[in-house]
Amino acid sequence: MPLTRLRSAFALLLFLGLGLAAGPTWAARTGARNLLANPGFELPLADHPWMPAAWDTFQSGLPTVFFGRDTFLVHGGKSAVNIANLSTYVPMYHNWSQALVVGRELWGKDLVFAVWTRNNGLQGRAYVLLQAYRDTVTKMSKIWKIDRDAASERLGILRVDDPLVNLGWDREYFSENETDWVRREVRVFVPPTTNVVIVRCGILGTGQMLFDDASLTVEAATPSPEVPLHTNLLADPGFEGEGNDWEYSVPPYEGIRVEQDTTLAHGGRASIHMQGGLQGPLPVRTGVCQLIANRNLSGKRLRLSGWIRTDSLLTQAYIKVYCTTPDGDVHEPATQFGGTVDWTHTVLEVDVPPGTLMVWAWFLYNAPAAGHVYYDDCSLVVLGPADYVTKGTPPPKPLPLPAR
Repeated sequence: MPLTRLRSAFALLLFLGLGLAAGPTWAARTGARNLLANPGFELPLADHPWMPAAWDTFQSGLPTVFFGRDTFLVHGGKSAVNIANLSTYVPMYHNWSQALVVGRELWGKDLVFAVWTRNNGLQGRAYVLLQAYRDTVTKMSKIWKIDRDAASERLGILRVDDPLVNLGWDREYFSENETDWVRREVRVFVPPTTNVVIVRCGILGTGQMLFDDASLTVEAATPSPEVPLHTNLLADPGFEGEGNDWEYSVPPYEGIRVEQDTTLAHGGRASIHMQGGLQGPLPVRTGVCQLIANRNLSGKRLRLSGWIRTDSLLTQAYIKVYCTTPDGDVHEPATQFGGTVDWTHTVLEVDVPPGTLMVWAWFLYNAPAAGHVYYDDCSLVVLGPADYVTKGTPPPKPLPLPAR
């Protein structure tokens, strides 16, 4: 919740490097320095009935979600935080978050975000997420202690010219209905030019989630493993599991759904089904993807494929590979599908440009639109060296970014 007092407390705590949990956190027990302020949610925000200092809440404006600071169910110390959500008719990633301005001292290292979670009647998915950005607007909003829109206006940067670049991302979904306290952990490599890091813990579904004893610590970078040839890099490619291996991109449009379907499948017993979202301010990519954060994919040629089925679809559905580089994303056009099409195999081959940090394999459509889309039996494989390596052709490049 972007309150002036919250930002002031956050800036002070970050400057002092304090960890204010009442008991020893995981980071304290291992001897690692915790970069988060108020990691145990023990320090209250002055003159606020429940908000902990240094943390923000996602502002949806919906009356069906409730945030709180809990003193009954805790992992350590005297306090934890919770989210309770009652409806997913308008899907949103309700979350607690903390943003940190970082510099060269973290470049080339790994950041590890850990937090204790407790599920209480969860229907859907909860998650923990660590993100690294080059984001001049957010950086200056933190320095100036104003909200992001005000910082953008002061910098003279329009939304369409926002120079934000996503440089690191790791999310863990989990969907157990009820659990005791469970420690979750995600890890991100921090590339050069990163200036903002954000941690989030939240819910995409209904029920109650509790979070406590968070930590963000620095470790030596883990080398990227070698990538095998002609091996499917996607987990749960047939959507037979609980879906936690996939990222979900779902805009906050009423009635939109992206979920497993066991009535139609190309192979096995299930597929992923997308529908709804009949109204929205602009077309946005909607669907599922998997992120392969392996820097050894640079210089490789990839083949993305899957089986697609559409039913009365009044927009375009397609597969896509996005290669994240320090200068922006690189992607190639793909075959598009609409109307009503029975199961069809679609394939896209791309060269991964030099310096790629992450590869995103997408199966999606443009929402809002009427109709139905199904994907099944998806695959992402390395074919060998990129054409620009073997043939000497120019490597693919991203479109020029706005000024940083």
